[in-house]
Amino acid sequence: MPELPEVEVTRRGLAPHLVGRTLTEVVARTASLRGSLNELGVLEGLRLVKLTRRAKFLVWEFENAAGVKTWLLTHMGMSGSWRVYSEPWPEVQKHEHVDFVFGSTLARYRDPRRFGSMTVFHEAPFTEPPLSKLGPEPFDPSLTDDVFWASLKKTHRPIKEVLLSGSAVVGCGNIYANEALFKAGIRPQRAADAISRARAARLLSAVRNTLSEAIEEGGSTLRDFHGADGASGWFALHTLVYDREGKPCPVCGEPIRRIVLGGRSTYFCPKCQK
Repeated sequence: MPELPEVEVTRRGLAPHLVGRTLTEVVARTASLRGSLNELGVLEGLRLVKLTRRAKFLVWEFENAAGVKTWLLTHMGMSGSWRVYSEPWPEVQKHEHVDFVFGSTLARYRDPRRFGSMTVFHEAPFTEPPLSKLGPEPFDPSLTDDVFWASLKKTHRPIKEVLLSGSAVVGCGNIYANEALFKAGIRPQRAADAISRARAARLLSAVRNTLSEAIEEGGSTLRDFHGADGASGWFALHTLVYDREGKPCPVCGEPIRRIVLGGRSTYFCPKCQK
């Protein structure tokens, strides 16, 4: 499933080719993904002025000649990906459901499982669901150590489940939660409200470090994800604990353990993580 790093990699791949250009045509080869696509046609003739990210959503900001703005919120679901092409464009392949044509440049959306979504907003979407329900961005300066720690003190749930929920910080999917907890030396089963301020600060730093590394590595290629240029991400090849059950811990040599927590495979070092 594309997580925050994969979405950010996609945004960085699309933006230089599309921002500042006019969307000349929308081609939807299906009536719906996770929701109707019928309103996409209102975007034709509008200029894309900004492409940003909020958690796992891409926020496309368009405007018309009079400066009136329209927003598109897209989510890649479990298996979605965007590719950008210059003419001549390749023939449409299976699972390629939507084309955004920007003159001679094409942004094509592929989604085998069809769990992605595309929603048009005529007002800024940041104070409306689903964006208004999201936790803070990991790189937002307002997410201080104290703010993060205070959010952990509100729940007795296992810390890994809290990270996955996105309530304390968004973007820490299963791979990245495992890696960040290992770097911070915290067991995934530990209750969030039992974590000290110092350890919470170490965890927030580890989350930021892990997500930054993943973005620079192009995300994680698990099944379907590729960047906008079609390149695979390599972060999953460099994990310290994720999917390494029975292999030696890179720090102490103890075998990595695997448990199921909150329905997700969870990997940790029983010696290094407390």
